[in-house]
Amino acid sequence: MVFVELSIFVAFIGLLLYKWSVYTFGYFSKRGVAHEKPIPLLGNIPWSVLMGKESYIKHSIDLHLRLKQHKVYGVYNLRDPLYYLSDPELIRQVGIKNFDTFSNHRKGITDGFNDTSVISKSLLSLRDRRWKQMRNTLTPTFTSLKIRQMFELIHFCNVEAVDFVQRQLDAGTSELELKDFFTRYTNDVIATAAFGIQVNSFKDPNNEFFSIGQRISEFTFWGGLKVMLYILMPKLMKALRVPVMDMNNVDYFKKLVFGAMKYRKEQSIVRPDMIHLLMEAQRQFKAEQEGSAESGAQQDRAEFNDDDLLAQCLLFFSAGFETVATCLSFTSYELMMNPEVQDKLFEEIRAVKEQLGEKPLDYDTLMGMKYLDCVVSESLRKWPPAFIVDRMCGSDFQLKDEEGEVVVELREDDLVHINVGALHHDPDNFPEPEEFRPERFDEEHKHEIRQFTYMPFGVGQRSCIGNRLALMEVKSLIFQLVLRYHLKPTDRTPADMMSSISGFRLMPRELFWCKLESRGPA
Repeated sequence: MVFVELSIFVAFIGLLLYKWSVYTFGYFSKRGVAHEKPIPLLGNIPWSVLMGKESYIKHSIDLHLRLKQHKVYGVYNLRDPLYYLSDPELIRQVGIKNFDTFSNHRKGITDGFNDTSVISKSLLSLRDRRWKQMRNTLTPTFTSLKIRQMFELIHFCNVEAVDFVQRQLDAGTSELELKDFFTRYTNDVIATAAFGIQVNSFKDPNNEFFSIGQRISEFTFWGGLKVMLYILMPKLMKALRVPVMDMNNVDYFKKLVFGAMKYRKEQSIVRPDMIHLLMEAQRQFKAEQEGSAESGAQQDRAEFNDDDLLAQCLLFFSAGFETVATCLSFTSYELMMNPEVQDKLFEEIRAVKEQLGEKPLDYDTLMGMKYLDCVVSESLRKWPPAFIVDRMCGSDFQLKDEEGEVVVELREDDLVHINVGALHHDPDNFPEPEEFRPERFDEEHKHEIRQFTYMPFGVGQRSCIGNRLALMEVKSLIFQLVLRYHLKPTDRTPADMMSSISGFRLMPRELFWCKLESRGPA
C-alpha cells in the first residue's frame, strides 16, 4: 500500500514538473512566430549540446539557416521564449533606431550579482538612465588617444610573451598550446593596463593574479548549473541569494584596486592605465556634480564612487581575460591553416619593420596596417567571441520591415536576440563562409558587406566599449609572433575546427596546438 501511494506521489510530482517544463511552449504558436518544436525543459537546445558532445555555435548556425527565411523566428532557450532577428533592417531598428526601447540586457543572470554592492554596478549590469550615465562617463576613457597612451604597457607584455616562446624553442620545445599561452598574455596585460600591477605569468606561472583570474573565468559544472538555474528560476535563485561569482575573488580585487588608488593619491603617482583613467573619470564626474550644485542646477543623484570604479575594473577583467585570448587563438589557428595568408601578412609586417628601422613599433603604425586589420576582422567574422547579442524590450512595440509591414508585435520584457555567429556564417551575407578570406574586408570588397550582418563587438550604443583596447592587444602580439616565427599545425591541430568545438565555449577538444619555427633575426 505504501509503495502504491509513493508511486502515485512520484507520478504526480513528475506530472507537475512536466507541466512546468512545457508551460511556456505555446508562446510562439499563439503569436504566429516560426519556430521548431521544443523538447520538454530543454526547449530548442539539444541534449548533446548540454552534455558537451556538440557545439552550441554550430547548433545555432544550423537553426538559423533552417529558419532564416523568416525575418523573426522563435527559439526556446530551456523554458525562455526568445525572438531571434535574421533581417538586417530589424537589427538596425532594435540596435540603433529604437535603442531607447531596447537599451537593456536581459534580467535574470545579472540579478545574481545584486547581493553585492559592486558587481551590480558594472556597465554590463546597469540599466536605463543609470547605464547611460555610466556609459557617458566612461566613454572618454576609451578614446584612441587614451588607448595610445597604454600601448607601451602592452608592448612590454608582448616582449615578455615572445621571450617565453624563444626560451621554449631554445630548450627544444617547438610545440605550444596557444590558449594557455594567450591567456597568460591577456592576464599580464590586464594586470598592468587595468589594475596597475606588474606580473609575469610566463616566469611565475602560479602567480596569485593569474590563479584567481583562472578561477573566475573557469567554466565549472556548478558555475554552469547556477547560470542555468538563474535562467530557469531567477526569482528563486535571487531569493536564495546564490551568487554567480565567488565573493572571495571579488575581495582580492577590491583590496588590489583600493590599495593602488590610496597609494597613488598619497604619492601623486600617474600611470597610463585603467585605474588612472577611471580615477580621472571619477574626478571629472564629481567636479561636474559640484559645478551643478554651485550653479543651482538640478542635481543628478547618481554617483561614481569607489565601488562604481571597482565594478568597471572587474568588468574589464572578466570581459577581456577570455575573449581576447580566444580571438588570438583562432586568429593564430587560421594563420597556420592558411599559410598563404600568413605569408602575405608576414610581407606586410616585414615592410613595416623595415620602414620603422631602429624605431620601435608604435600604436599608429600598428593600427594603420591594412592587411593585419583584414586578417583580424576575418577571424572575428568566423569566430566571434560573443556570438549572441541580447536585448530586452522595454515596452510594447511593433517591429516593422522595410515596407512598413508589421513583422511581430513585441511586449514589454520580451527577449530579443541577434545571432551574430549565425549571421557571420550565413552564405547570403558572406559567400563560402567557412573559407578564411581576409580580402572580404579590404578596400576593394568591404563595401559589399551588408550593414548589420557583421557585428563582432555588438551593435549600437551597447556595443563593446573596450573594442579599441582589445584590437590593440590582438594586433600587437600577432605582429610580434608572425615577425619572428612560422606558425604551423601539429598532429594535434584539428583540421575541422567547427566539428571539434563542443558545448557552449569556443574551445576545441584537442585545444590549440601550434608548432613554431624561427624565421631568424627580427
